[in-house]
Amino acid sequence: MRDRANKFNDNPTATDAWWDELERFEFDSYDPFTVDCAELADELVAYKVRADEDPNFQSSMEVWEDFIWMKTIWLALEQCCYQGVLLPKGQIELRVMTCPVVHRDSLGYFLGHSPAHVKHHLALRFSLLVRIERARRTGSPEWRPTKPPPRSPYHDTVFFQPPKLKGRNYAR
Repeated sequence: MRDRANKFNDNPTATDAWWDELERFEFDSYDPFTVDCAELADELVAYKVRADEDPNFQSSMEVWEDFIWMKTIWLALEQCCYQGVLLPKGQIELRVMTCPVVHRDSLGYFLGHSPAHVKHHLALRFSLLVRIERARRTGSPEWRPTKPPPRSPYHDTVFFQPPKLKGRNYAR
């Protein structure tokens, strides 16, 4: 389902990086209890108050969380955040510029149609979820589609490394 012939995206290797990272994600490591312990940042207290006042908050969270899982936009949503806080619209557009179009469209729908207090809670949840899983898997929570993934410890064996040749200077 990869959209390699993407007319909106001139950088196919960056798009491939998105698909590769999506395929590496391990669903069995999903731990909702750890993620739910996180609180919104201080500047987003208004969304916490709004969520406490909304009687349909929990059901709305479940509907939009199912949407995120079904459309597989959790990686794009994680890239739209800095320390669990959604970035401004311009920065979001720059961060997901190389994202596959199918995910970018679904992300745009989510960001445009979900209630603000639900959107910020889910952004925090998925940002932490993806970063915790990536840190467990690679040793680093950081990832950008323009940077190669961190090296695996399995690639440090002699079998996977190219031979190291050193010339000896016999003229001395």
